[in-house]
Amino acid sequence: MRGVAASTLVVLAACTSDLPDLSRDDAGACAELTAALPDRVAGEDIIDDTDRAARWGGIELTCGVGVPAAYDDFADCTVVGDVGWFLPPAELKDAGVDIVATALTWSPRVSVLIPAEHRGSDEVLAAIAPAITSTLTEGKPCL
Repeated sequence: MRGVAASTLVVLAACTSDLPDLSRDDAGACAELTAALPDRVAGEDIIDDTDRAARWGGIELTCGVGVPAAYDDFADCTVVGDVGWFLPPAELKDAGVDIVATALTWSPRVSVLIPAEHRGSDEVLAAIAPAITSTLTEGKPCL
């Protein structure tokens, strides 16, 4: 089991190494967020977490992400659990592919990779939303 946890930590660390640098305040907020995340999401137990990332099976949360390439000021926003999420239109069209939801209404921004098998409901985003609303700073609301 230690080997699995160690390799997962390496994967999470590799994923977070490509992220933008954070201010001290944002780094602290991300650490508070990951500490507040649930142990279980969509029937998956948390595998591991760092100060900027967490993983439950194939579900991956990353804190302190940039604005998604597909986002523009006129993009739709879906609210789940008082968190506004951007869902890329191209990924929304094909329910058989993984989707990356990005919380654009809270700071720092958070992205969640949701595997195709977990896309049938808002369960993943609803499970994560309370940790976001209790630890991060609310920005402008969805339009």
